[in-house]
Amino acid sequence: MRKEFQYFSSLRIGQFIKSVERGITAHEQLLSFFVTVGLPVCLEFIVIGGVFFYMGGAEVFVAMVLLGSLYLLATHRIIKWRRKHIDTVNEQEDELSAVLFSTLQAGKSIKLENAQESAIRPLNQAFTRYANAAITVASSAGMLNAAKILFISLSTGALLIWGVMDQLSGQPSISVGELVAIFSIAGSFLLNISGLSEAYRVLDQFLADQRRLQQLLSLPDFDAPQRQTNISSNGKSTLTLAPCSITDNQLERVSIKQNVIIHQGESIAITGPSGAGKSTLLEALAGVYDCVRGQLKLDGIEVSRLSADTHLAALRYCPQMPVFLEGSFNQSVLFGQPPSRNLQESIRLLQLDDVVRNRIIAEGASNISGGEAKRLSLLRLINKPGLFNFFDEPSSSIEPKLATPVWDLLFTHFAGRGLICVTHDVEHLSRFDRVIVMRNGAIVDQGPWADLNTRACLTPIIKEMQEIR
Repeated sequence: MRKEFQYFSSLRIGQFIKSVERGITAHEQLLSFFVTVGLPVCLEFIVIGGVFFYMGGAEVFVAMVLLGSLYLLATHRIIKWRRKHIDTVNEQEDELSAVLFSTLQAGKSIKLENAQESAIRPLNQAFTRYANAAITVASSAGMLNAAKILFISLSTGALLIWGVMDQLSGQPSISVGELVAIFSIAGSFLLNISGLSEAYRVLDQFLADQRRLQQLLSLPDFDAPQRQTNISSNGKSTLTLAPCSITDNQLERVSIKQNVIIHQGESIAITGPSGAGKSTLLEALAGVYDCVRGQLKLDGIEVSRLSADTHLAALRYCPQMPVFLEGSFNQSVLFGQPPSRNLQESIRLLQLDDVVRNRIIAEGASNISGGEAKRLSLLRLINKPGLFNFFDEPSSSIEPKLATPVWDLLFTHFAGRGLICVTHDVEHLSRFDRVIVMRNGAIVDQGPWADLNTRACLTPIIKEMQEIR
């Protein structure tokens, strides 16, 4: 949960869960290996070596150790070769989990469209890729088993030949009873050597899982060590975004050519056609993108230097798509944080009394409407307002008769604070102090809506926005 914002959207949930699950299991298995395999084998090696030397079979023991070393070396080479295939299997398993999660999540819509056959095609392809990778790993396991059988066969055969030749000689160095004892002890030793190679194979596989978990854990943290600066607000604060650009997959999503300056107490709307870059600009102003956080300053201090707590307390952001935990209102909506004194009045104004008092939010918020979900999400910033408060489409999914009460509440509650909203709601743009109009990832104009609405150059954009609405 400490990672940067972008990883929560770029990491695929099913893939992430599978990687973490394997990584945790790997840590358990590594500990188990050293306790149940590594230490006992070392002790047994010392004990059996002592027995062989005591019974006069030092040459046999040394020969078995050399042969065992050759076997372990061959096993190491095979395991090293199969390591890349293990990584491929893990990648395909993660991909399969991600596709399976995505398919099941969309299961209801897929059935409604009667598109099961075509919709599960990517899932079938993921299963096929995973199966092919698993077959390659299975073939390498066959090579390891073949090496194991060869090692035990050669060692047992050599030991048997040595014993027979010794007994056939004129003066045997050991008795038949000692030969039987040596043969029994050697058999146990050989099995333990082969067991050690099997444990090494499993260990290597779990190390690959551990490496993947470490890769996830090594992703940059949002609360990085260099973020230690705190601020004390004296008077009105100012938020400034310097010229910058934001790209995604080498495609420029937003390009800001001049400073965007927002004063505390100012209300600003960001509007424009769909795909204009409004949400991207809003998230940049909220400090979500680490790539432009150095160009974002709060009272002259780079947001990249602010502590995580200071950043998240000063710049509050409500995304367009509401997301909830399963549970009661306090747990699902407020994430267990205490409600403020005036929250109950806001709940009443948003007509959410019944939902808050009597409803347990289900997984995926499946038991509440889209409008209820949207209004519930607004309560998070109302409960804990910041110096600057960012809303992405606060009136979307809300029935028209409730849109005006929603806007009334936002303008009343955040008066004296920064209120910045992405919206297509043309009817309420005149209520904002300033409107920023965007198109194709750039700011084309800004100012009071009364002035912008009369400019001929903006007429096509305004008409397009009205059609969207």
